[in-house]
Amino acid sequence: TFTTRTQGNWKNLFIYCEANTDHGVFVLYHVHDGVEFPDSQDDQFSGRVQSDKDVLREGRIRLHVSRLRTEDSGLYLCDVKTEDGFNSGRCRLNVTAAADQIQTQIPTLTPEPERGRWIIIIIFMTLGLIAALMVLIIILIIWFRNNRPKKYIKNIIIQVSQLRHCAAHI
Repeated sequence: TFTTRTQGNWKNLFIYCEANTDHGVFVLYHVHDGVEFPDSQDDQFSGRVQSDKDVLREGRIRLHVSRLRTEDSGLYLCDVKTEDGFNSGRCRLNVTAAADQIQTQIPTLTPEPERGRWIIIIIFMTLGLIAALMVLIIILIIWFRNNRPKKYIKNIIIQVSQLRHCAAHI
């Protein structure tokens, strides 16, 4: 944590964070006069470290290190200097590999099933069935509109007419 002013004038902000690991000392994050210097970051951490700008405005540093490796284990140090003062902080990071993850890294010669191909086949079969059902429904609608109802109605009208004619003679 460090003292900050609410107006967020970062022209005098200096942040330097490093990782002291078994493999050496590496620059993790560097800000000078309020400007980030990603080029000063060591290749080991290139593209894997991001700063949380929201908490920086509150006077705290939060760095997100992605794709952790066991060699990232070590002591992490950050120095901060503002126009209001200086502070430093440290934390220890211990990254271990799970036993099952180590085993999955051993290459195997057996090919994995191609699930993607089966998913595509199932999707196309489903779309084909839906299209066939839609065609069948359209054919039935056209058939009922053009043929069946007219014949039934015509037959009913004829029968009613004949009944009237018969009833009139009785």
